[in-house]
Amino acid sequence: MADAAAPSPHVLLAAAHLRIPARRMRALARGDDGALRDWLANESATRLAEARRDARLAVARLGELGARVVALGDPTYPAGLLDLRDPPAFLIVRGSLPRARWREGTAIVGTRSPGPDAEAFARELAGSGVAAPIVSGLALGIDAAAHRGALAAGVLTYAYVGHGFGATYPSEHRELEDAIVAAGGAILTESMPDERVSRWSLVRRDRLQAAHAAAIVLVASESDGGAMHALAAAKRLDRPRFALEPPHDDTRTQRSTYSGNVLAIAEGAQALPRVVAEARAIVASRSHAATFSGGNVQS
Repeated sequence: MADAAAPSPHVLLAAAHLRIPARRMRALARGDDGALRDWLANESATRLAEARRDARLAVARLGELGARVVALGDPTYPAGLLDLRDPPAFLIVRGSLPRARWREGTAIVGTRSPGPDAEAFARELAGSGVAAPIVSGLALGIDAAAHRGALAAGVLTYAYVGHGFGATYPSEHRELEDAIVAAGGAILTESMPDERVSRWSLVRRDRLQAAHAAAIVLVASESDGGAMHALAAAKRLDRPRFALEPPHDDTRTQRSTYSGNVLAIAEGAQALPRVVAEARAIVASRSHAATFSGGNVQS
């Protein structure tokens, strides 16, 4: 995957602080330092000194937090992210990443406020033997249920988050974050250490969940819920999309909670039965095929 020697974390973080354009950042991450030299020719000595200082502080902080920089050219950089038009030049990672393989695992996403049936489905599906790793976003509700279901079953799980390390969101999931890492999984982010979550950063991380996985499952979501961004990204990437069938209960609450599922199914996602074993078999079959199918690598 690498084209040349990867730059040091100091160089990448300094370039990020200088807000070097994304295409140049990706070239730099692959070892093309000419992209950086051209940009630096127009920077002031003051800005360069500030960027070097900020990079040193960030690297030191990442060391304290047990995190590291994984550049685009690194052999452990998640291969599915290369399908994106805008793959991150680097990720900041806590935990273990194997040598990258082409698209892997199942993204399980949904609302922060699910009913008990939806939460139980996410937890059970994650631990059922569906294609691993289980990929989600560490949020309340469906995300947490998926991560915990995987952990309980000894299944590898990864969380893409919209915060920087040291600023876990939600704060009550610090122990869950640590448990994922301790179990051999990983937490991955584009955010700098101690950078707080924002609506934009959450939307951005949704595309990473969709790209990493070979398939995505929407358990339950309102039609305007954040999980719908992950479904939209999966559709753009031509990943297999699944949505749990809404229950027959026709109360207003149920209709609202599953309105995103109704929309996703209408837009081509495959409806999943509410019996976990049946759903697992459907997802496993299609995600296995997607793992080994071709795709376009973007620069």
